[in-house]
Amino acid sequence: MTEVEIIQAIEKLRYHVRILGESIDYDKHPVEALILGNDWGPKDLDQAHDIFEGWDKRLEKGEEMNSGSFEHAFKERLGVSYQGLKSIILAFYSNDQWTNVCEAYVDSFGKNPSVEFAMIARRER
Repeated sequence: MTEVEIIQAIEKLRYHVRILGESIDYDKHPVEALILGNDWGPKDLDQAHDIFEGWDKRLEKGEEMNSGSFEHAFKERLGVSYQGLKSIILAFYSNDQWTNVCEAYVDSFGKNPSVEFAMIARRER
């Protein structure tokens, strides 16, 4: 294979993976859909888990959630904006992962969390 053919094959595979990602049932596999939708590799997922784990420990010690600091960690380590963070929070919560951190994050907005977080605010799983 020539270099051009290799590049074309890689682009075709990326396209196929994107289509497969779009066809995953989010309700059954929210984290997998998140991974494919964000084009994450194992290191990216580990980074997300590390951020959640760090906040889990902080919350267990009685520290209050600081949404700005939480969002900054995702922006700095994964390049994720506030809008992108919403999908991460929802995916992990729907998958019963880091639920206390997700709930603390949503609660940090007081009585007016983003409408996308309504199920978390109501503690629906």
